[in-house]
Amino acid sequence: MALAVSLTTESLSMWPAPKLLCGTRVSLLPLSHTHATGLCMASKAQDHMPKGCRIPPAHDIPGEVSYLLERQADGLALPYAIQASDDRILGISGFSHIDRAHKRLEIGGTWLAKASPAEFTEMMVMLLTYGFQIAKAATIQMRAPADHAAHRQLLSDLGAQLDGILRGETVAKDGTPQDIAVYSIIMSEWSNTRDVLLAKLQ
Repeated sequence: MALAVSLTTESLSMWPAPKLLCGTRVSLLPLSHTHATGLCMASKAQDHMPKGCRIPPAHDIPGEVSYLLERQADGLALPYAIQASDDRILGISGFSHIDRAHKRLEIGGTWLAKASPAEFTEMMVMLLTYGFQIAKAATIQMRAPADHAAHRQLLSDLGAQLDGILRGETVAKDGTPQDIAVYSIIMSEWSNTRDVLLAKLQ
């Protein structure tokens, strides 16, 4: 799978910097307000991936985009709009937390409308490739609700290792504490993990 990137000159001082990431099935577009309409439509879809992910209500999408762009401006996150090969906007993903001091990134805030496992895998491969090979991250983390087996299986299928369970880390919609499973891939594992994932996408 080819990975194409383009860099805007005004973002050179950021780590990681906004780049266009292009794959065969999906592309990752640096998030902007122009994506709000497509994201509203995607949020109304019947099925989303991964199971248990947080889907913003359609009326909250413009505010959600503004919030994510503010975090990007503060150097705390790097959000992307996910675009299908037919130009539909499927959802959002990206680096939800950035730790420059320890070269650690977290892929999070991910939701896709009616995506296939191959689309999800390709999206994650592009983010991981960018994180390790271009941004030179030491560690990339991913999280899932501890009681959502399907979501956790998606992360395991990427080759991510379970680091542990954070008890009561978040609060669920019904107000109850929610345990979070933390997974990661480290730089020394990436070469072998990448080869396995690319083979799956052939």
